[in-house]
Amino acid sequence: MKPVFSVLSFVLIVVSLCACSTSTTSAVVDDEEYSSAEDKSSSSKKVESSSSSQPEEKKSSSSIASSSSKKVESSSSSRTTQSSSSSEKAASIFDAVKETGSYTSKDSVAAYVCKFDKLPQNYVGKSEGQKLYESSTGNAFSKWNFNPWKTLGVMIGGDNFNNFASDPEYYHSTLPEGNYREADVDYGNATSRGTKRLVYQSGCVIYYTADHYESFSRINF
Repeated sequence: MKPVFSVLSFVLIVVSLCACSTSTTSAVVDDEEYSSAEDKSSSSKKVESSSSSQPEEKKSSSSIASSSSKKVESSSSSRTTQSSSSSEKAASIFDAVKETGSYTSKDSVAAYVCKFDKLPQNYVGKSEGQKLYESSTGNAFSKWNFNPWKTLGVMIGGDNFNNFASDPEYYHSTLPEGNYREADVDYGNATSRGTKRLVYQSGCVIYYTADHYESFSRINF
């Protein structure tokens, strides 16, 4: 009987050890699976977080682009409005000038020259202006140290104004080369002929200088 009991005891011990080993292995496997699940869950949250932040960044970039686009459109619209306003003003002045009228301002005289290819009737050349001064005042003419419009009731204009690089003494680089005529404009309250001039050619080719021929700008109608 003792040997049989001993064998049974040995078998029971072996079975118990196997059961413990299996339980331990299962626990280890369960721990590994739980840890892997946690890692996957954490990784998934990071991906979701990254994904949710991307639309905000895209939205921010889109907002900046939209804002810049609106500024460009606004600037373009402003320039278009100003250009349209200037064109309407020029057209209005052009329509308003009459051949029998007298004009002294830059825009009105330019419109008259463009429309009728001549200066208004209140303009006289330099030579005629000097003679008119002497006959009106009884004084010999010496220089243009008076306002012709206030003193004589005339504007000075119609004399030749040649601009060629071959004649450096009278050449003005900001004005295209050619033969022009000139006319004083906008005397205002000046005590002389001032510094404002138009130079023009037939065909509505007109330039304006406010600084006595230092710089020129084209006038368009």
